[in-house]
Amino acid sequence: MAIYQAAIAAISKGVMKLENNYDRIAECIKSLGYHVLDKEYQKNINEWLNWYKGELDSFHKYKLYNGFHFIDKKRASLRMPKRVAEEWASLLYNDKVCITVKDAVQRTLDDILSENRFNYKFSELIERTFALGIGATVVFADAQGNPKIDYLVAPMIFPLKQENGEIVDCAFGSVKGEALYINIHVKNDDGSYTVINHMYAKSDKGYESVKLESITQSAVYPVKMFQIYKPNIANNIDLFTPYGMSIYANAIEQNKVIDITYDSLKNEFELGRKRLFLALDVLTSKPITNEKGETFEVPVFDEEQTEFFALPDSNGNQDKLIAEINPQLRITEHIDALQTVMNIFADTCGFGPDRFVFRDGKVYTNADQVISTQSKLYKNIVNHEKVLRYSMIELIKAVLYVANGSEYINDVTIDFDDSIIEDSEKTRNQALLELNNQLIDDVQYYIDVYKMTEEQAIEFRDKISERSPQEEEIEEEPPEGA
Repeated sequence: MAIYQAAIAAISKGVMKLENNYDRIAECIKSLGYHVLDKEYQKNINEWLNWYKGELDSFHKYKLYNGFHFIDKKRASLRMPKRVAEEWASLLYNDKVCITVKDAVQRTLDDILSENRFNYKFSELIERTFALGIGATVVFADAQGNPKIDYLVAPMIFPLKQENGEIVDCAFGSVKGEALYINIHVKNDDGSYTVINHMYAKSDKGYESVKLESITQSAVYPVKMFQIYKPNIANNIDLFTPYGMSIYANAIEQNKVIDITYDSLKNEFELGRKRLFLALDVLTSKPITNEKGETFEVPVFDEEQTEFFALPDSNGNQDKLIAEINPQLRITEHIDALQTVMNIFADTCGFGPDRFVFRDGKVYTNADQVISTQSKLYKNIVNHEKVLRYSMIELIKAVLYVANGSEYINDVTIDFDDSIIEDSEKTRNQALLELNNQLIDDVQYYIDVYKMTEEQAIEFRDKISERSPQEEEIEEEPPEGA
């Protein structure tokens, strides 16, 4: 039975609720005899969450003095932290990523991942992992014994023990109504894992432990049933924390400048409108006489029009009754400044300086960005894939254990999308040319073109060979006179 789905949904309900629920669950975990590591780190996660949502009250809400009193203002935002997390999720996990296992279980795995909406949910998990610094998957069996995957993000991840920077014991929480669910994974001395479930219900005295009826209280598994995901960047906020760090954690100041510049660009049009300054005592109204000889005052200008601004002429100078002001809009300067700070922001987030382009009032991904094997973006992609591949292999082995009731000991291959830097057609043609010139054999061809492991390539070659018709050997007759 799934006990984690409310964790992600709870994010949209506000930071205070998350903080309260985090504290409640942490206290329940403590009452069970476990120690949650680095609880104070949650303040960083809450800040990154607010930037991910798009607005931070302490920054985007401000007051401006107009000479009479303070006016409440709201700063416009381009919401770049959300965009950065989306970009990394798209680069690291998309429809071109291929997960390959032994042929006998490939169909089973594909069906399980499809039933768990893996492609969609996992991409969403990577996005939020890169935004908040940490994410997790938890594998379990439903009431019918089918493998299920839950996708979790901070702050519902509670590390309990780490070894060499890796979280080995961990608790996961969720909130459903007024009930708290806690799922604890503890590594045993022999490498197996004990998984324990708890539920706490709200009462007049607070939260009290209640008996679980539809959920297994405790079970032991020979494989790790949870997997942790983090951006592969060194944490310079806390060198010893088990938590990861948001991909934009070191780019907050640049993002503030982006929003300040964008807000200034927006205000440029509001403050740069034409103004007509009028002499109030002369041009407020003028006398009109109708056909009946009745005289009355009518306004010279429409009082609802904001283009006109009336000023009293304190000097009594009526020579210039109307003064026209046409402020010059600094659009080019703003766009150049915005592009510059966006380049700095993108580079700090690991993309290199040319990832985003501000054009026609919108932010676009730069389709002309050159991505080579020497570029900063490519090297960072490969760096993140190392950590991602390790956790994904753990995930696949846990899923197959639940499906088959035994450990999967064969290779799991994760082929990430390399089309952004590799021309697949060129690679195929080059491999075919080398094969025809006997520079490589069939096995190497399958490895280069289809990204198979050597074991898979040999098995594939042998299957093709078995299906191919065998040529009968023809015994040659000896020549005459022999």
